[in-house]
Amino acid sequence: MPKDVKKRGGPKYVNRRNKAKYLQKKENKKKLSKSQVPIIKYNWDETKTPRENIQDMGIAFDPNEVVKMDSGRKEIIDAVPIEGEDNLEPVKPEKKVTRRPKNQKQADYIVQRLEEEAKEANDKIAGQNRKFRLFHRETELCVYMLARHGDDFQAMTRDPKNLWQYTPKQWAKKIRTYQDSEMCKFIDSV
Repeated sequence: MPKDVKKRGGPKYVNRRNKAKYLQKKENKKKLSKSQVPIIKYNWDETKTPRENIQDMGIAFDPNEVVKMDSGRKEIIDAVPIEGEDNLEPVKPEKKVTRRPKNQKQADYIVQRLEEEAKEANDKIAGQNRKFRLFHRETELCVYMLARHGDDFQAMTRDPKNLWQYTPKQWAKKIRTYQDSEMCKFIDSV
């Protein structure tokens, strides 16, 4: 039988899976640089790396570099001087020098604005009174238990209507939640 014609070169195919992975990673990098905080978004420079951008704004890119924490570990082997050598000190690695922001006024302004926004958000959250609500069935159960047992949570746990087998602490919490709720105030007023 005759042989086939010899083919030159390798297989002609494009590995589309790797190309898709590459494009996805590239898109994810773009998304990382887009912040939801308006002042950071406004001052972001596309030509710089994320680390350079953050540091120029006066914000810590890696909090572990800014705030050093003492590790609980201690050196296992203490440096003991050997005969013939007087100064034997363990070699310490050099500390990384963090770059200072180029525009200090801009960095101070950005940090100040971020702190103000965080304070406003905290004040807004603190101003809201958190309301706890019980389910209708649990409200009925609390009314029944208070009428029957008063503040005796041990007796509430032994009651036959305690189908969910709540503990005394759980009853105390439920009763406290019920008494703080608007439903209790409404029932008491009627």
